[in-house]
Amino acid sequence: MAATPTPIAPAGGPDRTERRGRRGDGSSRFGGAFLGIPVLGWMLIFFAVPYFLLLLQSFWEAGPFGTLHNWNFDNYKLVFSGDDLTGNIYLPTLLKSIKIGALVTLFSTVLAFPLAYLLAFKIRSTRVKMMLYTLVIVPLWASYLLRAYSWKVILGQDGLFHSVLEKVGLEHTFLNDLLYSQAAVIITMTHIFTPFMVLTIYAVLERLPSNLIEASKDLGVGRFKTFRTVVLPLSAPGVVAGATFTMGLSTGDFVAPQLVGGPNDVMIANQIYSQFGATNNWPLGAAIAFVLLAFVAILVAISTLAERREVT
Repeated sequence: MAATPTPIAPAGGPDRTERRGRRGDGSSRFGGAFLGIPVLGWMLIFFAVPYFLLLLQSFWEAGPFGTLHNWNFDNYKLVFSGDDLTGNIYLPTLLKSIKIGALVTLFSTVLAFPLAYLLAFKIRSTRVKMMLYTLVIVPLWASYLLRAYSWKVILGQDGLFHSVLEKVGLEHTFLNDLLYSQAAVIITMTHIFTPFMVLTIYAVLERLPSNLIEASKDLGVGRFKTFRTVVLPLSAPGVVAGATFTMGLSTGDFVAPQLVGGPNDVMIANQIYSQFGATNNWPLGAAIAFVLLAFVAILVAISTLAERREVT
């Protein structure tokens, strides 16, 4: 009976093979880190460094011939408490901006959720679904300035809205003065940011397991209760993400208040622009900008915690 040949171990033994494997893992990790260097460099040059310089400037003060490098917290004190000459105009403007941002977020969510739900569950035809989806994203292809200016035309005295008011006999009501008001700012920004809410909510609803809804129906649960107990909780991450995005952008919006808002509808971004422009007080503008940035950072942190709680 022939003897079974004994397999010959590779030169260097198994330890050498393991070392090669470890070396391969190390090189792949190094390669991944190397590929991330351009992204890191981009973030440092175009985000971290400018923000750091702006933060430094917020602790300086404006002089008659430029910025004085005198370190103090006077700009932040001015933002929160004002001065004896003008009073406190910055903190109320920030609170008003937050209020407008919250209303825009609320209205955008109310408009976006039914449309996202319709796209995700009610429309079976792929062609119709793609047509509606395209109609949602088409406004995003247009310029932000163009979309805001279009509402100035619509709400103007010679615009479509005024013509409709004349047709129904409401031209002498408060609706005739809608342009250059806070309501016009909210309407304009709601139109601009609603597509973002639709996309984020639809992305979550589309991934919901359909068998959960079917099981709820099989158990005799009504449509409203199924929506309240199944669909709404599972769609919370999309709603939170879209609301955070909309709230941050609308609170710091500059274009809409400038075009369709009145003199009493100035928002915090307009104040920042004024400090860096006509007033030429860059340190105060930097301080206001960082207060707004801190608010957005807190908003993102709350959103992240809420999403993690939903996951767990």
